[in-house]
Amino acid sequence: MSATKYDNGNTSTLQVIDNEGTNKLTILQSPSFGKELMFTTTDSDTATSVVVNDIETLRKIRDFLNESIHWMEA
Repeated sequence: MSATKYDNGNTSTLQVIDNEGTNKLTILQSPSFGKELMFTTTDSDTATSVVVNDIETLRKIRDFLNESIHWMEA
């Protein structure tokens, strides 16, 4: 599994790719979309996106990921 961050000064992207290279999670932050993040999952056949455009949902995602880190470290 690999995670790579890309930043061209305008758009920031975090892409996580599984070991086989067929499943990907991409998180895109760009001012061209306004104040929102786009989460996209991709496999060999399809891509599905979820757009998060409010701070409360983003905070819930952050809190969940922080709890997941503590759980994995335990």
